[in-house]
Amino acid sequence: NHKHILVNNRAINVPSYRCKPKDIITARDRPESRAIIAKNNKFSQTYKVPNHLTLQSLQNKGLVNEIIDRESIDLNINELLVVEYYSRKA
Repeated sequence: NHKHILVNNRAINVPSYRCKPKDIITARDRPESRAIIAKNNKFSQTYKVPNHLTLQSLQNKGLVNEIIDRESIDLNINELLVVEYYSRKA
């Protein structure tokens, strides 16, 4: 993410970074970062923000309310098939 994203005012450059409850997610104060946020604000107006997140679009920041668990995701996923697939890749 080219360090566009800050979590608790620290630059994050790992796409798989795991946030914790009460983490505050913001963008860096750069034109490129602000452009990304503006583009994604349009997306959030079309789609509902999940309950485990809070979006404060006027302040360009978000808050992690809780860690999402597997049961709250409405996807039909067979975890065993995922594990088998990636175990063959190693």
